[in-house]
Amino acid sequence: MRKLLFLTLALALAGCGVVQPVEPAQQEQPTPVIATVLVTVIPPTEVAPPTAIPLPTQAPTEIPTLEPAATLEPTALPQPTSEPPTSSAGATDLTPVYVDNILGKGVFADIVFSSDRITLNCYPREFEITMRAIHPDVTRAEMWYRVLETPSYFRYSDWYLVGNLKTDGKGNFFTTFKATDITGDWRVLDEGIVEFQFVGVNKGGGVVDRTQKIEKLMTYYKNCP
Repeated sequence: MRKLLFLTLALALAGCGVVQPVEPAQQEQPTPVIATVLVTVIPPTEVAPPTAIPLPTQAPTEIPTLEPAATLEPTALPQPTSEPPTSSAGATDLTPVYVDNILGKGVFADIVFSSDRITLNCYPREFEITMRAIHPDVTRAEMWYRVLETPSYFRYSDWYLVGNLKTDGKGNFFTTFKATDITGDWRVLDEGIVEFQFVGVNKGGGVVDRTQKIEKLMTYYKNCP
Protein backbone atom coordinates (compact mmCIF):
# COMPACT_ATOMS: atom_id res chain seq x y z
CA MET A 1 0.00 0.00 0.00
CA ARG A 2 2.81 2.31 0.87
CA LYS A 3 4.52 1.48 -2.44
CA LEU A 4 1.36 2.13 -4.33
CA LEU A 5 0.97 5.60 -2.73
CA PHE A 6 4.55 6.49 -3.45
CA LEU A 7 4.15 5.37 -7.07
CA THR A 8 0.99 7.40 -7.48
CA LEU A 9 2.67 10.48 -6.10
CA ALA A 10 5.63 10.00 -8.44
CA LEU A 11 3.37 9.73 -11.48
CA ALA A 12 1.45 12.79 -10.43
CA LEU A 13 4.61 14.81 -10.16
CA ALA A 14 5.84 13.54 -13.50
CA GLY A 15 2.58 14.46 -15.28
CA CYS A 16 2.46 17.90 -13.97
CA GLY A 17 6.11 18.65 -14.61
CA VAL A 18 8.09 21.38 -12.92
CA VAL A 19 6.47 24.77 -13.14
CA GLN A 20 9.11 27.24 -14.32
CA PRO A 21 8.90 30.75 -12.95
CA VAL A 22 7.63 33.23 -15.53
CA GLU A 23 10.06 36.11 -16.21
CA PRO A 24 8.50 39.55 -16.43
CA ALA A 25 8.00 40.76 -20.02
CA GLN A 26 10.65 43.13 -21.21
CA GLN A 27 9.36 46.68 -21.55
CA GLU A 28 9.83 48.15 -25.06
CA GLN A 29 12.08 51.15 -25.16
CA PRO A 30 10.61 54.21 -26.92
CA THR A 31 11.92 54.82 -30.38
CA PRO A 32 13.99 58.04 -30.37
CA VAL A 33 12.61 60.85 -32.57
CA ILE A 34 15.31 62.29 -34.78
CA ALA A 35 14.54 65.85 -35.99
CA THR A 36 15.45 66.41 -39.59
CA VAL A 37 16.80 69.90 -40.42
CA LEU A 38 16.76 70.87 -44.06
CA VAL A 39 19.64 73.19 -44.89
CA THR A 40 19.31 75.06 -48.19
CA VAL A 41 22.67 75.73 -49.70
CA ILE A 42 22.67 78.77 -52.01
CA PRO A 43 25.51 78.66 -54.43
CA PRO A 44 27.51 81.94 -54.50
CA THR A 45 26.61 84.30 -57.32
CA GLU A 46 29.45 85.21 -59.52
CA VAL A 47 30.00 88.99 -59.53
CA ALA A 48 31.48 90.38 -62.66
CA PRO A 49 34.63 92.40 -61.99
CA PRO A 50 34.20 96.20 -62.51
CA THR A 51 35.01 97.44 -65.93
CA ALA A 52 38.01 99.72 -65.90
CA ILE A 53 37.31 103.31 -67.03
CA PRO A 54 39.44 104.03 -70.06
CA LEU A 55 41.98 106.72 -69.41
CA PRO A 56 42.56 109.41 -72.01
CA THR A 57 45.32 108.33 -74.28
CA GLN A 58 46.57 111.84 -74.82
CA ALA A 59 46.43 114.95 -72.65
CA PRO A 60 44.92 118.05 -74.30
CA THR A 61 47.63 120.15 -75.76
CA GLU A 62 45.72 123.43 -76.24
CA ILE A 63 44.63 125.56 -73.27
CA PRO A 64 41.80 128.02 -74.06
CA THR A 65 42.91 131.60 -73.85
CA LEU A 66 40.63 134.03 -72.00
CA GLU A 67 40.14 137.27 -73.81
CA PRO A 68 40.34 140.33 -71.53
CA ALA A 69 37.04 142.13 -71.05
CA ALA A 70 36.59 145.12 -73.25
CA THR A 71 37.01 148.43 -71.49
CA LEU A 72 33.99 150.67 -71.89
CA GLU A 73 34.79 154.23 -72.67
CA PRO A 74 32.69 156.80 -70.77
CA THR A 75 29.98 158.35 -72.83
CA ALA A 76 29.96 162.10 -73.07
CA LEU A 77 27.08 163.77 -71.28
CA PRO A 78 24.35 165.06 -73.58
CA GLN A 79 24.39 168.78 -74.13
CA PRO A 80 21.34 171.02 -74.38
CA THR A 81 19.81 170.65 -77.83
CA SER A 82 18.56 174.18 -78.29
CA GLU A 83 20.84 177.17 -78.55
CA PRO A 84 19.91 179.92 -76.11
CA PRO A 85 19.06 183.25 -77.67
CA THR A 86 21.62 186.00 -77.49
CA SER A 87 21.21 189.63 -76.59
CA SER A 88 21.70 192.44 -79.06
CA ALA A 89 25.33 192.63 -78.00
CA GLY A 90 25.78 188.97 -78.96
CA ALA A 91 26.30 187.75 -75.39
CA THR A 92 24.52 184.64 -74.07
CA ASP A 93 21.51 185.40 -71.89
CA LEU A 94 21.81 182.26 -69.75
CA THR A 95 24.40 181.66 -67.06
CA PRO A 96 25.24 178.01 -66.28
CA VAL A 97 25.46 176.96 -62.65
CA TYR A 98 28.31 174.65 -61.62
CA VAL A 99 27.41 173.10 -58.28
CA ASP A 100 30.28 172.60 -55.83
CA ASN A 101 31.20 168.94 -55.54
CA ILE A 102 31.11 169.28 -51.77
CA LEU A 103 27.33 169.50 -52.07
CA GLY A 104 27.40 166.20 -53.95
CA LYS A 105 28.40 164.58 -50.65
CA GLY A 106 30.29 161.71 -52.26
CA VAL A 107 27.21 160.52 -54.14
CA PHE A 108 27.21 162.72 -57.26
CA ALA A 109 29.72 165.11 -58.79
CA ASP A 110 29.91 167.58 -61.68
CA ILE A 111 26.31 168.71 -61.17
CA VAL A 112 25.57 171.41 -63.75
CA PHE A 113 22.44 173.51 -64.43
CA SER A 114 22.39 175.00 -67.91
CA SER A 115 20.73 178.16 -66.57
CA ASP A 116 20.49 180.07 -63.31
CA ARG A 117 16.86 181.06 -63.95
CA ILE A 118 13.60 179.64 -65.26
CA THR A 119 10.34 181.36 -66.21
CA LEU A 120 6.73 180.33 -66.73
CA ASN A 121 5.74 182.80 -69.44
CA CYS A 122 9.09 184.01 -70.78
CA TYR A 123 12.51 182.60 -71.63
CA PRO A 124 13.87 180.12 -70.65
CA ARG A 125 10.97 177.87 -69.73
CA GLU A 126 13.24 174.91 -69.02
CA PHE A 127 16.88 174.05 -68.36
CA GLU A 128 19.10 170.98 -68.44
CA ILE A 129 20.61 169.19 -65.43
CA THR A 130 23.60 166.84 -65.79
CA MET A 131 25.69 164.94 -63.23
CA ARG A 132 27.61 161.74 -62.70
CA ALA A 133 27.47 159.22 -59.89
CA ILE A 134 30.71 158.69 -57.99
CA HIS A 135 29.37 156.18 -55.45
CA PRO A 136 29.82 152.67 -56.94
CA ASP A 137 26.43 151.41 -55.72
CA VAL A 138 24.34 154.13 -57.34
CA THR A 139 22.37 152.90 -60.36
CA ARG A 140 19.45 155.35 -60.22
CA ALA A 141 19.05 159.04 -59.38
CA GLU A 142 15.91 160.71 -58.05
CA MET A 143 15.33 164.47 -58.19
CA TRP A 144 13.45 166.39 -55.49
CA TYR A 145 12.68 170.11 -55.37
CA ARG A 146 11.03 172.74 -53.19
CA VAL A 147 10.15 176.41 -53.71
CA LEU A 148 11.14 179.29 -51.46
CA GLU A 149 9.08 182.46 -51.65
CA THR A 150 11.05 185.63 -52.35
CA PRO A 151 11.95 188.29 -51.52
CA SER A 152 10.71 187.59 -48.00
CA TYR A 153 12.26 184.10 -47.79
CA PHE A 154 9.53 183.39 -45.32
CA ARG A 155 7.58 180.49 -46.85
CA TYR A 156 8.91 177.12 -48.02
CA SER A 157 6.97 174.49 -49.92
CA ASP A 158 7.19 170.80 -49.14
CA TRP A 159 9.74 168.67 -50.97
CA TYR A 160 8.30 167.21 -54.19
CA LEU A 161 9.59 164.25 -56.17
CA VAL A 162 9.99 165.04 -59.86
CA GLY A 163 11.07 161.50 -60.78
CA ASN A 164 14.11 159.59 -61.97
CA LEU A 165 16.80 161.15 -64.11
CA LYS A 166 17.69 159.50 -67.38
CA THR A 167 20.96 157.58 -67.54
CA ASP A 168 23.35 156.16 -70.10
CA GLY A 169 23.98 153.14 -67.86
CA LYS A 170 27.57 154.22 -67.21
CA GLY A 171 27.04 156.45 -64.22
CA ASN A 172 25.98 159.61 -66.10
CA PHE A 173 22.56 161.14 -65.38
CA PHE A 174 20.62 163.96 -67.05
CA THR A 175 17.15 165.48 -67.22
CA THR A 176 15.19 168.57 -68.29
CA PHE A 177 13.43 170.59 -65.61
CA LYS A 178 10.49 172.74 -66.79
CA ALA A 179 8.67 175.58 -65.12
CA THR A 180 5.47 173.55 -65.47
CA ASP A 181 7.06 170.85 -63.27
CA ILE A 182 6.53 173.21 -60.33
CA THR A 183 3.28 172.50 -58.53
CA GLY A 184 0.45 174.89 -59.45
CA ASP A 185 -0.02 176.61 -56.09
CA TRP A 186 3.65 177.70 -56.18
CA ARG A 187 3.77 178.64 -59.85
CA VAL A 188 1.53 181.61 -59.07
CA LEU A 189 4.41 183.35 -57.31
CA ASP A 190 5.85 186.31 -59.21
CA GLU A 191 9.30 185.29 -58.04
CA GLY A 192 10.80 182.45 -56.05
CA ILE A 193 13.84 180.27 -55.49
CA VAL A 194 13.86 176.62 -56.60
CA GLU A 195 16.04 174.35 -54.48
CA PHE A 196 17.06 170.79 -55.35
CA GLN A 197 18.26 167.57 -53.79
CA PHE A 198 19.32 164.38 -55.58
CA VAL A 199 19.07 160.87 -54.13
CA GLY A 200 21.29 157.95 -55.18
CA VAL A 201 19.49 154.60 -55.30
CA ASN A 202 21.05 151.14 -55.69
CA LYS A 203 19.81 148.35 -57.97
CA GLY A 204 17.77 146.85 -55.13
CA GLY A 205 15.83 150.09 -54.67
CA GLY A 206 17.53 151.12 -51.45
CA VAL A 207 18.74 154.66 -50.83
CA VAL A 208 22.54 154.83 -50.92
CA ASP A 209 22.75 158.48 -49.87
CA ARG A 210 21.56 161.92 -50.90
CA THR A 211 23.26 165.16 -51.77
CA GLN A 212 23.18 168.27 -49.65
CA LYS A 213 20.35 170.67 -50.37
CA ILE A 214 21.33 172.81 -53.35
CA GLU A 215 19.97 176.15 -52.20
CA LYS A 216 19.49 179.61 -53.72
CA LEU A 217 21.16 178.87 -57.05
CA MET A 218 18.04 178.79 -59.29
CA THR A 219 15.55 181.67 -59.56
CA TYR A 220 11.96 181.27 -60.78
CA TYR A 221 9.98 184.05 -62.46
CA LYS A 222 6.35 183.96 -63.46
CA ASN A 223 6.95 186.52 -66.21
CA CYS A 224 10.03 188.03 -67.79
CA PRO A 225 12.43 189.39 -65.16
